[in-house]
Amino acid sequence: MIKNFFKTAIYFLRKNGLFTAINTLGLSIALAVSFLIVLFVVNELKFNSCHENKKRIYRVVNYYTEFKNTLAGTPYVLASTMKEDFPQVEKATQTRYVGGLKLKLNDNYLDIWNTVGTSSDIFEIFSLPLTHYQPNTHLLDDLNSIVLSHELAEKIFPDGENPVGKDIEGLINNEQAIFKITGVFENIPKGSTIQASCFVNGKWTLAPIDKSFRSDNAETNWNYDFWTTWILLADAGHAKELNQQFREFEIKHISEKPEKNYSLQNLKDVYLKSENILNTGTSGNLKNIKLFSLIAFIIVLIAAMNYILLSTAVSTIRTKEIGIRKATGASNKSVRFQLFIESVMLSLVSLPIALGLALLAKPYAGELFQTKLHIINSNIGIYILVFLIVTIFIGLASGGYTAGYLSRLKVINILKNNTRQGKRRPVFQTLLIIAELVIFCTFVTSAMVIRSQYKYFMTHDPGYNTENVLLIELGRSFNSYIPYLNSIKSNPNVIMAAGVMEGLPMRGSMSMMVPHFQEKDSKIKVEGLAVDYNFLKTMGIAFVEGRDFSEDFGSDLKSSVIINETAIKHLGIENPIGKQFAGMNIIGVVKDFNLHSLQSDIPPLYISMTDKYIQQIAVHYTPGSLNELLPLLQSEWQKFGNDLPFRYSTIEDINKEIYTAERNLTTIVSISALFTLIISMFGLFGLTLFVTKSRTKEIGIKKVLGSSEQSIVYSFLRGNLISVLSATIVSVPVTYLFMSKWLNNFAYKTNINMSYFILTLGFAILIVTITVSIHSLKASQTNPVEALRYE
Repeated sequence: MIKNFFKTAIYFLRKNGLFTAINTLGLSIALAVSFLIVLFVVNELKFNSCHENKKRIYRVVNYYTEFKNTLAGTPYVLASTMKEDFPQVEKATQTRYVGGLKLKLNDNYLDIWNTVGTSSDIFEIFSLPLTHYQPNTHLLDDLNSIVLSHELAEKIFPDGENPVGKDIEGLINNEQAIFKITGVFENIPKGSTIQASCFVNGKWTLAPIDKSFRSDNAETNWNYDFWTTWILLADAGHAKELNQQFREFEIKHISEKPEKNYSLQNLKDVYLKSENILNTGTSGNLKNIKLFSLIAFIIVLIAAMNYILLSTAVSTIRTKEIGIRKATGASNKSVRFQLFIESVMLSLVSLPIALGLALLAKPYAGELFQTKLHIINSNIGIYILVFLIVTIFIGLASGGYTAGYLSRLKVINILKNNTRQGKRRPVFQTLLIIAELVIFCTFVTSAMVIRSQYKYFMTHDPGYNTENVLLIELGRSFNSYIPYLNSIKSNPNVIMAAGVMEGLPMRGSMSMMVPHFQEKDSKIKVEGLAVDYNFLKTMGIAFVEGRDFSEDFGSDLKSSVIINETAIKHLGIENPIGKQFAGMNIIGVVKDFNLHSLQSDIPPLYISMTDKYIQQIAVHYTPGSLNELLPLLQSEWQKFGNDLPFRYSTIEDINKEIYTAERNLTTIVSISALFTLIISMFGLFGLTLFVTKSRTKEIGIKKVLGSSEQSIVYSFLRGNLISVLSATIVSVPVTYLFMSKWLNNFAYKTNINMSYFILTLGFAILIVTITVSIHSLKASQTNPVEALRYE
């Protein structure tokens, strides 16, 4: 019996080639988009699933009570102390990336990226299978131990020999070292928070911190929060108990009134639930998962609507067949089952085409999703299962209405030919067309609003120079930037240059709590900007009153501060020049400028001098001189750069990076609008074709009675243009509601211009007119004699 159903379904799909082709194209596009989004969503949700002990692995996070900020950074000493103090902790380690490791390969040094300083416990906390290792040894206990990834081992030892036990020469922290290879681990899957090309002893991470802070106690200092602490609990249920015990632990090791509180975050939450944790490293975005899932659902919904539209349009072809089947004893259930099989088969026919389209589009989709869409081996089973579920679901959802509609037809009505649509289109079909157009109009208008907001971000004046300024990255290892800075200043193409801890717009943050000048009991959070002489002049930041930092005043380096207008308002400062601010003397007030991106408000700000923590040099150069200037800057860098790579960025580059999400969202919504348009037009194209066929005799009669071709085309267009107008009107409040809510996420935002809706209406009218006119014009030119013979 089922075999007969399949034969009938195949016969129908082959007989109605145009119906099959149009629906196959629409479903293929919808499935391809869905597959790419499924790939993205599965990878995001399954992040860190490669680690077997994920339920017992926790990261320690650090909440600063005064600043109300949570950081992923913790002190080096925390891991070993927790292991000693808490019996619930089986293993504990700290991790920090090591910059500047080089390993000698033949006569050259090979730069090694993603080098992690840690301890031997890392291999027992995370699933890092070893392909080669020395039995009964703690792999990283010795200072000069190194464990290589399989990929790095193959690069250094291409003959496939076992490298364990071999020595290799290297440079680390600008020091010569002989490393002993103690193991090789399998390449870490892409879906893991821990990523490394090799592991070295964690003590190599101490010297750069001590050097930066001119100290010698980074190993035991509880204030240096520059490491990530990972622990493995004996039982996942101990996490709550441990969180409660942290308060006594902090009092014991930090102070009687500690300014920070530790807590645990499970590994499964690290990737997707760390949006409020600073310096968290690689992280995902739950909002993106929800957004892309919604887009996939909408596009699948439109494909299902198309199927229903076309199925009901060709239902006149099926009525005689269904009538005969019912007359010979077929039940509603069997008719319904056959129609479901047809729709599922059509989805399955679309499956290989959709997979091909998805593979072709994968590299481009990865750029839009802001992540590489890796096909992870451990997730392949889930991909296949979800793809099949989505495909079959689309088939069932698409065929649901058609199966219910056609299976309920009465034999008497079929024999009387009462099921033809005639001149008027059923209300349900009209509603489906309007729904598709509403979605299309909403996507198009939303894309315009998002594009306008991105353009606003890129062109708005932040209160400092954004053109002809570049930032040179010094890094922590640069010995002395003053000689290099002086060589830059001597270049005739340089207007001004100065050092800064982090240039504008700042992506990091440093802040302190300052007592209100009028209400002494309240404290205000004030952000900081650490600069060298002439930075404000280099960036073109204007003063309201007072003066800039000057080498003529020796006290400026240690005891002077400049604040902004917002700080005066929030702190209630009157006549600020000469007042004391956090133990420093206020010497100037600058006009408000955007310290961070335009996504956030201008905070109360203090600007202080520093000579220790300069990590960038801002260079303001003469317009049009960049191509000539860069080689000279790089040449000077090689004299002072200690073999560090020369890296720079412009303000425009930084802004593009900061606003990548908005730029990509514009593209995503625009592409979604395009897919919606294509699928909808497939449906409208097919629907118009079948309607013109059903009205062939009517058109012939009209032509005999003297109707012109234009009036016949207009009769087809009129109903569709009314649908476009209705859809645009419905889309206005929907779009306005969603876009207003989205724009409220930003401190600085554009307006939703009514011209966007008018442009959308015009575009929709143009597309629908072209689509409908193709068949209606051809139908209007039909010979009346042939039209009157049509049955």
